[in-house]
Amino acid sequence: MFEAFLDGLAGMGSPAVIGAIVLGTTLGVLFGVIPGLGSVIAMTLILPFTFGWDPIIAMYVFAGIIGTASTGGGVPAILLNTPGTIANVCTTFDGFPMTRRGEGGRAIGLAATASALGTLFSIIVLAALLPLAEVMLRAFTPPDFFWLIILGLIAVTFASRQNMAKGLAAGGVGILIALIGFSPVFGVRRYTLGSEYLWDGIEIVPLVIGFFALSELIVYTSRGGSIARDASVNLGGFKQIMRGAVEVFQYKAILLRGSVIGTVIGAIPGAGGAVANFLSYSTAKQASKTPELFGTGYPGGVVASESSNDAKDGGILLPTLTFGIPGNGEMVILMGAFVLHGIQPGRDLLVNRLDIVWAIILGVIAAQVLTTIIILGGGAWLARISLVPVKYIAPFVAILSFIGVYAVRSNIWDVALAVFAAIVGFSMRRAGFPLITAVIGFVLGQLAEEKFTQSLQISGGGYSIFFTRPVSIVLLLAILFMLGWSMYKAAKKNPAPQAAES
Repeated sequence: MFEAFLDGLAGMGSPAVIGAIVLGTTLGVLFGVIPGLGSVIAMTLILPFTFGWDPIIAMYVFAGIIGTASTGGGVPAILLNTPGTIANVCTTFDGFPMTRRGEGGRAIGLAATASALGTLFSIIVLAALLPLAEVMLRAFTPPDFFWLIILGLIAVTFASRQNMAKGLAAGGVGILIALIGFSPVFGVRRYTLGSEYLWDGIEIVPLVIGFFALSELIVYTSRGGSIARDASVNLGGFKQIMRGAVEVFQYKAILLRGSVIGTVIGAIPGAGGAVANFLSYSTAKQASKTPELFGTGYPGGVVASESSNDAKDGGILLPTLTFGIPGNGEMVILMGAFVLHGIQPGRDLLVNRLDIVWAIILGVIAAQVLTTIIILGGGAWLARISLVPVKYIAPFVAILSFIGVYAVRSNIWDVALAVFAAIVGFSMRRAGFPLITAVIGFVLGQLAEEKFTQSLQISGGGYSIFFTRPVSIVLLLAILFMLGWSMYKAAKKNPAPQAAES
């Protein structure tokens, strides 16, 4: 483990690695600053272009995006009262009031430094837990992984902010999409509708580009105008920015609490930066001796928000790298990158491809440092990007999407699939179905089928293998508890008519 770390550290001096980190960081910052885009769309667009690259170089690019988008999203939240990503919502509560009184630069300094320190904390925790995760993986067999995947899928569904029934339905649709194509295990064609194109199944690149990037463009173009509304930007000068950067250390308790909350919440599939953001802010307000200051331009509120939404990066990488369970949209695209480059997350990754693991870890750290420098130096200019009219942004992103989809396999039907996925994704957005849950269902559905068939091959076709191993029993009980608890909460929230009348 330590030797792989030293090798990764030595390799960061390579021009190709430096270029990859700069590219990923630039994309992450730009897509984070533009409200509504964020890291998922940035990773989605660059994904097909990494086909054929050295896997390590590709991972540095993705690490650069992962470690920067939330930090970039804090800039329009502070200066324009428009959060760049959903994980920056709480930043507007105190960041924008600071801008209105001429302290926007101070708020940017607070946000950028808190984000960097939160990320560093979570990455250190991730690196410390990797040896333990390797030991845990040795105790897992295919039936254990099957139940773990089911548990992860249910956790993501329950954690979605939309209606739970719609979350379950979206996850089920994703699983059904994963079953399309020829099954080598059962020797049958499933849901191909007589099309030879569907024999190989649905490719993840056109699916995610259609679901995330193109459907988002449909939303923007139907709305028109610019992504963010205009606002007077009161930055306050570079000295004020540096004042905010230093002032973070006056709020050590809030910073540490936000970093811990972000790391822990990030490790829970489906929770992500938005949950960590609200929980950290509300906890800081409750623990404060002067809670009435929160929401009035209090610097501690900015620290609480920004430290947590970036600390989630290390936490959310843990289940993805160790068990192959993506907890949010970023990790879904990262899993797609693994598939594209022939990398298997889990035991094989931690034992045989530690260079990939350390490329992601070191890439996130380097990108966060670079992002902090960029934000501190040009935050006000970056915020103006979100004022660019949609009619200029949409064609550029659409053309880039189509080129990327076609470049992977040079198949025009992949482009048609992306367009169809965009229409389906837009319809699902309008109906309130979570797209991320659908795509996670697609990714985990493939893994679940693989582990299910492997288990049956080991047992010679006997299903008892799923209910006899100690680890499988524990995971199954956790699933039943989660389902039972959700049903109990639903019944408590909506009592039966007879009980309500009495």
